[in-house]
Amino acid sequence: MRSVPRLAAALLGAALVLGAGPGRALACAICLSAVSVTTGQKLDAADQVALATPVSDGERFRIVEAVKGDAPLGTIVEASADRAEAAPSQAGKSYLLARNGLSGRWTNFGVIGAGNASWLREFLKTNDGLAKAPPRAWPVANTVQATPDSTNWPERILLIAPHLESEDRLAAEIAFGELSRAPYESMRRLKPVLDADRIRGWIKDPALSRRHDAYFLLLGIAGGSDDVAMVEERLATARASHDATHLAAMLAADLELSGPSRVGWIEENYLADRSRSLPEIEAALLAFNVHGGAGGVVSRQRIVDAYRSFIRTRTPMAGFVAPTLTEWKAWDAVPDYVEVLRSNAVKDPAGQFAILVYLRDSPDGRAHAAATAFTAQAN
Repeated sequence: MRSVPRLAAALLGAALVLGAGPGRALACAICLSAVSVTTGQKLDAADQVALATPVSDGERFRIVEAVKGDAPLGTIVEASADRAEAAPSQAGKSYLLARNGLSGRWTNFGVIGAGNASWLREFLKTNDGLAKAPPRAWPVANTVQATPDSTNWPERILLIAPHLESEDRLAAEIAFGELSRAPYESMRRLKPVLDADRIRGWIKDPALSRRHDAYFLLLGIAGGSDDVAMVEERLATARASHDATHLAAMLAADLELSGPSRVGWIEENYLADRSRSLPEIEAALLAFNVHGGAGGVVSRQRIVDAYRSFIRTRTPMAGFVAPTLTEWKAWDAVPDYVEVLRSNAVKDPAGQFAILVYLRDSPDGRAHAAATAFTAQAN
């Protein structure tokens, strides 16, 4: 079970940690844990990307097609494998290479169909702001967590959709990596092009279990009445066993399929149910967070109301939702948090800090006074 500070950090992920700000797209907090740094992010950060074929020693490659930048055709470069377990180079195959502009070193990401060159060019144009930036090193952590995301998600999401679970393994990996960090509101744009039958097949495939969070979200977007019954059946099974695996994604899909009426059900069966575990509560809050951020079938105000109820019902955990409410500038909860501080019910320092940030950012004078008084008392 995660510690309380780690749970608070997970919920910060959808607000402060993910680079939130007015008009800025946020990665979907439910999917983001599926990957660390994606291949797509590394390609975005590269100054040159090319297709190449291996020469005789298997460690050098001849550039055969430029995808990004101006690598001259026929140039032979040394490229290290992106993964330690990468398969040996095979003559006659096309490999995807990218150069780190800061170090000048090339990386080999593996075999990719030569016919994907034009797709990759269009893909990289959806974050061409990085091309104008000074040379930079590979990201060492998921950059969407640390820097403003300059990706044009409405365009990129449509480009990656046809390559999900493609027979071309590297193209499929790139596509899934980007899906996993795409904002949920951008995922919802895929509704006209998604094939619900294919998504159901992916969810049934145990080999794809690490990708099921994202695919449950897609099923919520693409599915119909039959999927409502399936998701509710899976939720019933999960509740009976207190299993939080894929729970946030299933709850988010349930909300997408059934609408605002399910908010109350989640409140009653997860947030107010004292038998629920910490991971289950986290999952319910993340599902609400994703929908509140997307402004889709469930209004942000309805989610804010649910968070206020959570603050009053689960007062020791009240800090978990403070970062999100701060990001949304949802000052409705000021009276709730003033009372929380007055009661000294939150003992976790991370939770206290999140509440103080909320109150200090609020334009309400009562909030500032409560924060000042609590800080003075603590000192």
